Formats: sequence, C-alpha cells, structure tokens
Amino acid sequence: MRCHWVVPALVVSLLTPSVGAAQTYVTTTAWRVPFERIDSLQQLLKETRRVQAEAKKLGGIVDNVWLIHAWGGEYSAVNMTTWKSWAAITDTTTGFDAATRKVFPDSAARKKINDRFGWVFQGLTHQDNIYVKAE
Repeated sequence: MRCHWVVPALVVSLLTPSVGAAQTYVTTTAWRVPFERIDSLQQLLKETRRVQAEAKKLGGIVDNVWLIHAWGGEYSAVNMTTWKSWAAITDTTTGFDAATRKVFPDSAARKKINDRFGWVFQGLTHQDNIYVKAE
C-alpha cells in the first residue's frame, strides 16, 4: 500500500519546475547604420532567413529577430537573439556559425555573405547587452 503516493508525487514532480531549470538569455547588438547601407542589410537578412531557421533547429537558439529603426534621418539596427541557455551562447555546434555552414556548405559562398555583412557594419561601433527575463 505504500506505492499509492508514488504516482501523485511523480505527476507533481513533472509539473513543477526544477530548482536547476534552464534560464533563457537574450543578447542584443545595436548599430547606427548609415542610410545608404540599410537596403543592403535588409537584403542580406532576406537571403539568410534559412540560417535563422537552421539555428533554431540545432537547438541553441529559441528566437532571433532584427529591428530596424528610422527617425529623423537616423537609422539603427538591433539584432536580438533568445538563447536556450548560457552554454548555448558559446556552443559552436548550435549557433549561427554551425547553421551558416550547414545552409551554405560552400566556403566561398559563406565568405561572400560574411563580406557583405562586413561592409554593412564596417567602421561602425556597436553596443552589446545580455539580459535575463525578470521573474
């Protein structure tokens, strides 16, 4: 008769978060992008949508969005990524680099895309942040 408590205890333990539950992290990088480079950035983002989808499939990235802001002749671009865990941020097998290699297996094609992104952000300063969701 002792096992009557086992099933309810098991169900409760599965429904409640564990003490060591994974915390998601959000990273942001922001740049002031010159007007003449915004169209190139938006085109690159369209061309690399498959990379974002693949990065999510690999499991380290929960979501990734780009925000473009234009006001009074000033443009800003912000990349915001939600990561599954702190370890996922540095895990080279589940991030954007691994996804880019899978989507664009040809190293010359990857270099061309990276060079184009490099031109968009060339000479620009940026600001990085890491956030955790307030509970």
